[in-house]
Amino acid sequence: MLNLPRPTLEALESLDLPTPPGAALAFLQAVTRDDVSMAELAELVRREPALAARVLTVANSAAFQTRGELRSLLQCLQVLGVRTLHSIAASIAVREAFAGLPGARAGDFDGFWRHALMVAELAQAIAVATEQAEPEEAYLAGLLHDVGELLLLGGLPATYGPLLAEAGSTETALVPLERAALSTDHAAVGAWLVDRWQLPSFMADALLFHHHSPEDVALADPLTRALWVAHACDALAADAAPDAAAFESAGHLVGLPAMQLARLVGQAQADVATLASALGVKATTAPSPLPLWRPAPPAAPDLPRDKLRDTLSAMATLQPLQNELAAADSEPQLLNAARESARILFGVRDVVFLLRSGAEAVLSALSLPGQPPQLQRLQVNLQTAASGACGRAALAGRTCSTFESGPSGPLAVSDLQLARALGSEGLLCVPMAAGGVVLGVMACPVGRQQAERLEQRLALLGSFAGLLAGHLQQWRAQRERDRELEAATADRLRERERQVVHEVGNPLGIIKNYLTLVRRKLPEGVQLGEELQVLHEEIDRVARIVRQLGEPPPAVAPGGPAETLDLNSSVEGLRALYAEPLFGRAGIELVLELQQPLAATRADRDSLRQIVLNLWKNAAEALPPGARVTTSTADHIHRDGRLYTQLCIADNGPGLPGDVMVALFQPLGRTRREGHTGLGLSIVHGLVARLGGDIACQSLPGRGTRFFILLPQQPAPRPAAVASSPALPPVAP
Repeated sequence: MLNLPRPTLEALESLDLPTPPGAALAFLQAVTRDDVSMAELAELVRREPALAARVLTVANSAAFQTRGELRSLLQCLQVLGVRTLHSIAASIAVREAFAGLPGARAGDFDGFWRHALMVAELAQAIAVATEQAEPEEAYLAGLLHDVGELLLLGGLPATYGPLLAEAGSTETALVPLERAALSTDHAAVGAWLVDRWQLPSFMADALLFHHHSPEDVALADPLTRALWVAHACDALAADAAPDAAAFESAGHLVGLPAMQLARLVGQAQADVATLASALGVKATTAPSPLPLWRPAPPAAPDLPRDKLRDTLSAMATLQPLQNELAAADSEPQLLNAARESARILFGVRDVVFLLRSGAEAVLSALSLPGQPPQLQRLQVNLQTAASGACGRAALAGRTCSTFESGPSGPLAVSDLQLARALGSEGLLCVPMAAGGVVLGVMACPVGRQQAERLEQRLALLGSFAGLLAGHLQQWRAQRERDRELEAATADRLRERERQVVHEVGNPLGIIKNYLTLVRRKLPEGVQLGEELQVLHEEIDRVARIVRQLGEPPPAVAPGGPAETLDLNSSVEGLRALYAEPLFGRAGIELVLELQQPLAATRADRDSLRQIVLNLWKNAAEALPPGARVTTSTADHIHRDGRLYTQLCIADNGPGLPGDVMVALFQPLGRTRREGHTGLGLSIVHGLVARLGGDIACQSLPGRGTRFFILLPQQPAPRPAAVASSPALPPVAP
């Protein structure tokens, strides 16, 4: 990545690129339409270099970088989404609406935009004619090839404006002036901007070398040569008598005949005339490819009018942010939307929000996408004198900077750590206050010059931070109301559960008493004792399940329940009781494949019975006659350093559909079958988790379904130590 001189780099950290009012208005009108397509928006963006640069910068920021490579404007727009695009459009439109007022920056950019559009159209035409893989990339390179001029003019107006005036309308005269005054040039600045987007292409090289000699670019990549030729041809076409030999040499660099290249130039000129008219760019007889600098005379101060204008500007600028924050449904989403809006509105990258937690006198950062991970461990103690600019902003409720002069002394360690983590020279800290309460601090990583520029917009920065704090306060209040409602609902449910436990217990007790009477009255010789015992056990199990409704779930140790059981014996007992009613009557075969011997399992009998019966019942209901269900066991299954016994229940049925597999262990809700609660597998999953185990499912269409249940294995007892016998003396020969 290119390294720019430090003063220039600081001045460029705030991206402030002028946009034609016609382009800004067209984009704002389009993005607010319900029926607008991303392709239509991409077509508008690709006509205007400053707008394209802003979209590319935001799309390639830390918050969106995780979503894959962004190699075209259409991809960028799709990633950003309509809400973010609306914020971009509104901020540009408001700024341009106020740009023509007294004291606004002076300049005439019509010739610059015509030149950018011309080079873009021609570079794309050359890429198509030479069969390059990415013609859209060539268009973007042409559109942005002089974006460094806009950056330098926006970042260093007092220095760069006179350079433009001295160069007149000749780009070749501008480059040496730039290098003498700034130790860099606009081509290098444009390449630096593209480097920040981390695009996997030669676009940055193309911008960097477009003022080099033809000999330098003769062996360069196709994109660099296409841009160089497009730039040269626009300059040649501006001459009253174009040099045919120069066209021939330019065409030779890209492998095109001079006549074909001339036709491409003519077609590009016609296309640009149409686009310029649509954008409201004035036609001039001899347009300059450079921004024309006309310093405006100082206007007489009008403080009331200026204050009113600032207020209206802030209201209009922050309206898109208001909509963006209102749509957020979590605290991280709220802060992430604000971070991206700060980048769009103020050109500040990687803003960090340090929040105050309750009554604690500590500021800490919430984790956000693309944020340095060490920030999550950074805390600012507000009770110490060395809390730095962040602490002063939170305690005093005013914007503070690490560049402030005065008795504050050296920078606080927390400020230094935060600035180092963000790769900045210093910080501008804006308090986030709502209702007289400071909820936190918005820390902006800035250089000295950028801090000075932002201090001229403190009113807007304060309104921005206040709006965010208000939404944050509202969101937290709503979350607290939701928690109170959930707690009240839970209390009502627990009370209802206790009533159900009480009411169900009475009839269950009566049924057990009648079963005891039935057993006593049975004639001798009638063998129903085992069946009656099963009924007794099942009634007891139902009673225990119902009692658990009114009690919190028991905590289970990491190694599983203290109770142990023989898994094989438990499964065999369940088969004796349920094989006939569940499977035999349905014509389904139940097969047991139990490992012998099997290590003891840590589980309680009621939970295991519920797990097996739920899975067997589901299989019996889903399988046709003639199907087979196999239940098998195994031990010494290793998982994450622990031992488990395994219970596998498999069938040879049709398998489960893909949409069922996606949410297999979740309650079915309204999609359940008639007569079913839709809770069986979710209950099984919860029981297995409570026992300290795990459950998984494999299912293939036409090849059946397998449930694998891992339950903690009881460790084998350590062998008792054996005392060693004293060695016997050797036997004499």
